[in-house]
Amino acid sequence: MDASLPVLSRDEALGRLEGDVELWNEIRDIWLEDVANLMEGVSRALESGVPDALRRAAHALKGASANVGATRVAALAKTIELDATSADWDALREGVDRLRREVEDARRQLETA
Repeated sequence: MDASLPVLSRDEALGRLEGDVELWNEIRDIWLEDVANLMEGVSRALESGVPDALRRAAHALKGASANVGATRVAALAKTIELDATSADWDALREGVDRLRREVEDARRQLETA
């Protein structure tokens, strides 16, 4: 993941939504409600040791995060999604740990956005 990416790009998300701020606010609220469950799904999939389960869980988090403009979360989830088939579980654990930190950073910013 590119560390120069912003944690949150509201403008990017609004571009996808044709500038509909009300819709973005709804998506943000849903993300804030659901992100803990999405992250838990990634963690459970990692612990299961099933690459396809991890790929699917990371994909779900990636999509939800991209929709709200959580660019770092989306980028890191994409990396985990693509790397899941490698079954390099040590590297995947490190990626998921980093993903947890990025989710928390995005959550803090979205709560005040």
